[in-house]
Amino acid sequence: MSDRRVITVLGATGRQGGSVVRAIAADPDSGFIARAVTRDKDSAKAKELGDLGIEVVEADLDDEAGLRRAFDGAHGAFVVTNFWEPLGARALATTRTERERTQVRNAAGAAAATGLQHVIWSTLEDTRRYLPDAPPSEGGYPVPHADGKADADAFFRDAGVPTTFVHAPMYYEMPLTLTPPRRAGNGDVVLALPIGSAQVVSGTVENVGRVAYGIFTAGDAMIGRTVPIASAATTGEQFAQGIAAALGEPVRYVPLDPAVLLSSGMPDSQEVANMFQFFINAEKDLVASVDFDLLHRLGADLQPFSDWAVANQDRFRALGL
Repeated sequence: MSDRRVITVLGATGRQGGSVVRAIAADPDSGFIARAVTRDKDSAKAKELGDLGIEVVEADLDDEAGLRRAFDGAHGAFVVTNFWEPLGARALATTRTERERTQVRNAAGAAAATGLQHVIWSTLEDTRRYLPDAPPSEGGYPVPHADGKADADAFFRDAGVPTTFVHAPMYYEMPLTLTPPRRAGNGDVVLALPIGSAQVVSGTVENVGRVAYGIFTAGDAMIGRTVPIASAATTGEQFAQGIAAALGEPVRYVPLDPAVLLSSGMPDSQEVANMFQFFINAEKDLVASVDFDLLHRLGADLQPFSDWAVANQDRFRALGL
């Protein structure tokens, strides 16, 4: 279809952006086509997208002029930043929060200048009112990778850019990476998570792509709205039960105080501890903010963690417990 509207996808070789590109490409009869943006068209992941017939262009969030070129002629864009990326020797900013703020300002400015009709900005919740006594981290924020994004929402509003704001969930992959299960000295498999008894808004990264595609399809009705994305609200016990189903043996859940992370040697431990404390303190509001009926209509896969864990059992078994 030559008249399909272009959606420019930033971070197209990353997890969120990649999920959006895949969701658009999965429906060749839709009214949209993806334009994948990467800083390096010659990277292996970029070439994989090109091999699928997806247009791949180079641009950098640090360069508003380059973003304007990437947005030129497009109907909309999916905007995502990577707070966790190291600054590097050529960084123009002195902190990650400063860099992210500049990048979002660049994206909003480019979107306004090129007249995009619909932008989806992957932001996060402002944690500050739930963590009034938390020690600040980078930029004076308790959870910089979330609070900085929330502050940057204003760039799109102030520029008059038609925007839908989405919040990605805590990914189901988290127990494979940040807090994997372990085998205790007595032979038991233990999953220790710093979420207490709270339900955590959680889900797959692929749902980000599905929901973003659904939002673009819904069009003007979604402009100005904030959409928390999730597959389910999951407790620590439910994470443990899902991993038990994947491993074929019992898994014992051990709730941790987020403060224990401060002595873990983990990078950004203060920020991560504050993040998990936010999940606990804001539990009721976070869960209540998720409109699962809307997510279903937008195309989300609302599978519980247990189903996802069983479908990915090879990844859990590869942990070698």
